[in-house]
Amino acid sequence: MQSTTFTVPDRSPLFKAMPRYYKGYRKLSVICEASRAGIEKALPQGFEFAGNLVEVFVMHCPEVYDVANPEMGPRNYLEGGVVVPARYGDLVGGHVLYEYVTTDDSMAGGREVWGYPKKLGEVGFDEHPNGAITATVSRLGRTLIDARFTPGEGEFDKPTLHPRLQVKRIPRADGEGFDVDQVIRNELRDAKLLSRVGGTATVALGGSTIMDPVFELEIGRVVGAEFVIADFMLDYGSIYEDRLAGQRAR
Repeated sequence: MQSTTFTVPDRSPLFKAMPRYYKGYRKLSVICEASRAGIEKALPQGFEFAGNLVEVFVMHCPEVYDVANPEMGPRNYLEGGVVVPARYGDLVGGHVLYEYVTTDDSMAGGREVWGYPKKLGEVGFDEHPNGAITATVSRLGRTLIDARFTPGEGEFDKPTLHPRLQVKRIPRADGEGFDVDQVIRNELRDAKLLSRVGGTATVALGGSTIMDPVFELEIGRVVGAEFVIADFMLDYGSIYEDRLAGQRAR
């Protein structure tokens, strides 16, 4: 078992060592067209446009377990965001452009281990008796995602959004460059689909030009939507490129 000094503070670290087991997470995904200009404007340096079909998602994670620390018991949180297809070097996958969560440990762990751009926000996920779902994400008083799902028939084309390709960047304490600047590759494992319901959805993106400009993606046609319940294991990723050292994985 890994030492409790996995991260700070030593006596009671904010998050524990991997892996995490997600049991019965409930996720609404809306696949829709976005503008190429909006995607390219938001992609990190060195990432290339790989398609205009994006995923807007909101999910409720009711049971999240630290596998190496069962005494913690299950925790729960909600999150939402936008994933876009992207290319970096020889890899094509999904890059999480925006991501908002409701707990500090899920935010810090996501940022510090894998480079996910998580911020604290308010997330609503309301499941109605008729199977409809109303899902919202807001931050600093602004609505960023407003998605409305209606169950029905629905098979549709999905973009390639795995593996995840993220930038993990930590500035130096003296402001002179970075302590870490890496491209991280991450894949989920042991995924088990428990149920899936297809349907239709509407989605609107908000924000502002000075903070969380999610609206700049200019969402157009909705290709399809689905509500899934599933399990998966979230484990460590790998360093695809250490940009400070000039080294790329082979």
